[in-house]
Amino acid sequence: MIALVPGNILRIPSFDFENGAETRDKYLIVIAIANEKALFLRVLTTSKVKVPEDKMMHGCRNEPENGLHYFMFEKDRCMGSLNAQEFSFPLHTFVLFRNNIKEVETVPFIQKYEQTAELVCEMHDTEFLRLKKCIKQNGRMADRSAKRSFPDVFEIV
Repeated sequence: MIALVPGNILRIPSFDFENGAETRDKYLIVIAIANEKALFLRVLTTSKVKVPEDKMMHGCRNEPENGLHYFMFEKDRCMGSLNAQEFSFPLHTFVLFRNNIKEVETVPFIQKYEQTAELVCEMHDTEFLRLKKCIKQNGRMADRSAKRSFPDVFEIV
């Protein structure tokens, strides 16, 4: 059974993109669960994002004037663990918010990926809270249905 719990990071081999793009391995961070829907953040593991060196640091970036809307996990920085084993990404990993904050029906998702999805990490509470705060700051990057189904995730209090 897939562990759809907020703060969990799943690795899915051959993830199917809804736009028909070529399948590839993908990490998903479970942000919230509500009414048989899950809010996921797709994580693009890449070192190829063109970010100026002085902007390269762990944490949130919200600079619309520079087109920067992301959360960066610094390479080799522990962000959580599973069964007492620490987890970190081997490269600087950028969570790009544009088109990557998605609402997903849980039952079809589980049916599709229950044999292949792998739980790789339960995020540390502090890291998960930082990420959620960044999502609020970049909420305009989420699709409308996600905002309607998960208003508490996007409301800035």
